[in-house]
Amino acid sequence: MKFKLLLITFFFTFFSYAQSEIYFYKDVESNLSIENIKDKEFKDQTKLVLDKHSNASYWFKIPKTDSNESYIFRIKSIRAGNAIAYKNSKEFPALKNQRYISFKFKRDAPFYIKVSSKFSAYFPVELKKEEVSIYNEKLQIFINGLYYGAAFLVIIFSINYYYFFKDIAFLHHTYLLISLVFTLVISDGIFYFFNAEEKSVESLILINYILLSFCTYKFTNSFLQLDIYLPRIKKVLKGLVGLVFLFVLLFIITKNIELYIFLNVLIFILLFTCWFLSIYLFKSNHHTKLFAFGYAIILFSGLDFFVLRNLGISLFQSNSINLKIGGFIQILILSFAVLFREKSLRKDNFYMKNEILIFSKEVKTLTEQKSKKSLNLNIENLSLREREVFSLIAVGKSNKQIASEVNISINTVKFHVKNIYEKLNIKSRKEVKTIEETIKTTFN
Repeated sequence: MKFKLLLITFFFTFFSYAQSEIYFYKDVESNLSIENIKDKEFKDQTKLVLDKHSNASYWFKIPKTDSNESYIFRIKSIRAGNAIAYKNSKEFPALKNQRYISFKFKRDAPFYIKVSSKFSAYFPVELKKEEVSIYNEKLQIFINGLYYGAAFLVIIFSINYYYFFKDIAFLHHTYLLISLVFTLVISDGIFYFFNAEEKSVESLILINYILLSFCTYKFTNSFLQLDIYLPRIKKVLKGLVGLVFLFVLLFIITKNIELYIFLNVLIFILLFTCWFLSIYLFKSNHHTKLFAFGYAIILFSGLDFFVLRNLGISLFQSNSINLKIGGFIQILILSFAVLFREKSLRKDNFYMKNEILIFSKEVKTLTEQKSKKSLNLNIENLSLREREVFSLIAVGKSNKQIASEVNISINTVKFHVKNIYEKLNIKSRKEVKTIEETIKTTFN
């Protein structure tokens, strides 16, 4: 069974890139024109065009045939903005409102396409008959719609969970999902579909780098509770996010490609650090284990997408389809991880609340006992005459009535009242009544 799956994968990979009707030539000096490129020897394109950044231009040739059908040639990369097509030595216009640079033509003459990139040369090309190409593109847009719809539902659920559970990890999970989906929206060429300019798309990519790094840091911090377990590492992550922001600014100012490559390396280091932290805390609970598995998908996609591809290398031959599959699996795993975390926290909170209630009852009992003991001790500090006066005050007697009943002067009564107030630390007759009622309740 495993052998069959490997065989299917091999044939899929081979036929995806082995374009027998497309020929390829690398113009290292980038100084050839349409007139002198015709004399060059083109080779069959048998593998994906992927090369590190250079000043080279890449030419594709579709030879003439007797067919009268229309074909569409598509370069399925957002980095192929500088593409020019030629037919009969004249420039040929590209199709408008396409996700990727596309040319529709008939093969009654050789067709040439010259393409270059300010970044790494990543040019997966496709040549199909018009009806097949249009059908495939519609199918891809439909699949994209399903993916983005499912991702949108997960985002909505995360927001609802945040408002229901009041757990900030759900909100940070929402931000992370938005940044990941936005990454795929850009790589899918959605903005080019609406005829966005290349500079605008580049700006969106850089903004998303900052958004992705910041959301990764915030989600990792809240989910893994770094404030509790690893407070020092939190500062390291914050520093990496700051470096990403700094290198984005430096690249905007200098347009230096080496800075751009290092920026992508920084983002990968941030992703790797977050994943490594989950491995370090792997045994702490189940949701951390899910986090580690979910982040592994981001990590290896990031290794291929952010780092290796900019160096002209690709380990996984990642494309929009397997990126979406991996991204959707990662979204589901992280969503379950957040739910498991909430369940675990609610369970811990339940036990903590019970412990707090038990402790509060014990404290209340001890406080009441101490208060009653203190009250009894204070009453015992009163002299016999003061206790007699105290009891008469408690039943509502005035100073004059007390003086008459006890057969002492009013001034003596006032003196005893003053002593009672000081010894019991009270200021009014109402408090005397309260103390008397408390004593009766206690002894009853």
